[in-house]
Amino acid sequence: RQFGYLMSVIDTQRFAELGEVWSRRKPAPGLAELCEISFQMANSYRVLHLRGMCYRDISKGNLMFDSRTGEVLICDNDNVGINRHSTCQVWGTMEYMAPELIRDEASASTETDLHSLAVLLFQLWVWHHPLHGELEYRCRCWDLPAKRKVYGETPVFVFDSQDRRNPLPNDPDYTTAARRWPLCPPSLQALFTKAFTTGLTEPASRVTEGEWQTLFRQLKDGVLNCGGCQAVNLWDATTSSLECWHCHQPISLPPKLVMSRHGRTHTLLLSRTAKLRQRHVDPFAADDVAETIIGEVTQHPTNPSIWGLRNLSSTPWVANCPDGTAKEVPPQKASSLEAGLKLNVAGAVAEVQK
Repeated sequence: RQFGYLMSVIDTQRFAELGEVWSRRKPAPGLAELCEISFQMANSYRVLHLRGMCYRDISKGNLMFDSRTGEVLICDNDNVGINRHSTCQVWGTMEYMAPELIRDEASASTETDLHSLAVLLFQLWVWHHPLHGELEYRCRCWDLPAKRKVYGETPVFVFDSQDRRNPLPNDPDYTTAARRWPLCPPSLQALFTKAFTTGLTEPASRVTEGEWQTLFRQLKDGVLNCGGCQAVNLWDATTSSLECWHCHQPISLPPKLVMSRHGRTHTLLLSRTAKLRQRHVDPFAADDVAETIIGEVTQHPTNPSIWGLRNLSSTPWVANCPDGTAKEVPPQKASSLEAGLKLNVAGAVAEVQK
């Protein structure tokens, strides 16, 4: 006979729910940790979907995370089923359900999971629901018909620049969302906008887990401390400048290492603590080796004004200098960082740019 399933006991001292962070009972993750949590969330559902299954009940109550490391736990897995085949009495929590589910026009699937994932990511970054604006604010009774209208019948993104029927109300309860939205880099705002405009009406065009993963890895590689107030900032590869969100002073950007392989590019800010990882040079690296450090920024031992990139891999690199000369960079040796330098690292071309 079957009686259910067993799950490991969760360390609730270490792992927090989003509601505990909102209520200040647990510490909020920093921007770098937010990127890691978001990446791991997208990766967890991507693995599930690649197996031909859907979760069907993505919500903030089923997510726990370590605010210090970004490690994620996905809980309450009893509603997982085969995509578009197995039936389930639970289709999700209404505020996370895709509009077509609420309108009874579709069944739970990986596409409806993608909407739920986007809502949860938005809440993680903005501490607000993406559809809670004037349309929700004017509801006198927050009952089932009201929820059906806001989430399913006439859903409108609160930051939709084209459709302004549902902006954030001028009310103190909505100021947190107004303050946190600008903290999202432009590329993240663009994906959220896609998820809650086109994605609301075109399930096949929703933001995929891979798109979220690519973005959050890039943003994490753009973490930079303000030289004045030391606040942690996120540099967006789509922009050429950065202003501190805290003190509003311009931040001087370090050189960048732009890597190209398999038709993909990735940009790593070469800050003093930057690490070159296997995933930077191989976008298809297996999970168990993707985070392996193969290079690090280092100072010249006798001239601290000279910075270089040390080879921490087991194979030599080839450095093509701006003057046209080429030299080998053996393991444990470094190549000076200068604009125009091109490195051949494990088959990937990496160029230093200002």
